[in-house]
Amino acid sequence: MGKNAASERQSSALRAEIAHRAARLIAEDHIFDFAQAKKKAARQLGIADGRALPSNQEIELALESYRSIYQPEHGDHLAQLRAKAVSIMRLLADFQPYLTGSVLSGVAGAHSDINLLLFSDDPKALELFLLNRQIDYQHVEPNPSLRHADYPTLVLWYDDSAVKLHVRPLSAERNNARRDERARLDQLEPLFAAQAATSVAA
Repeated sequence: MGKNAASERQSSALRAEIAHRAARLIAEDHIFDFAQAKKKAARQLGIADGRALPSNQEIELALESYRSIYQPEHGDHLAQLRAKAVSIMRLLADFQPYLTGSVLSGVAGAHSDINLLLFSDDPKALELFLLNRQIDYQHVEPNPSLRHADYPTLVLWYDDSAVKLHVRPLSAERNNARRDERARLDQLEPLFAAQAATSVAA
């Protein structure tokens, strides 16, 4: 039993070490994919045992701890990015926008991109919308191997933040095969309001 307890303590210590290194990679190097961050952290630490990799929840706790010490302004930056996202989503309401990525999950840094999923069966509809409102944008080179590569990803700047607009056909809104984490405007506004109130109370 003593040997098992020692082994468990060692495993827990390894997971904690990887989690804190992964948290630093997320916070400082903007690696927002948890799987990528934990694998890179393990490599940097010379840990080859895949069983020692921490859970996403352990990384979230380590990231919260890291930012409370080294990036206490993170909550304000995140609130600003989310407010910008809500403003853009209101502007693009005709395209059923969803927020996705690091701004939604909460791991975004001050200079992170805002990522929106937009849905229309006309790949050119969003561009016409932006052109008619004299909003400057650029095309992001598509990956031809991805689904919906014939639908554009556009990027524009809003209040010093890059906003990536990923256009998809309407069928993709109904068929979220990858179970991507995403949220509509009507889901975001009460969520962000509750989080802001919790932050103020804390």
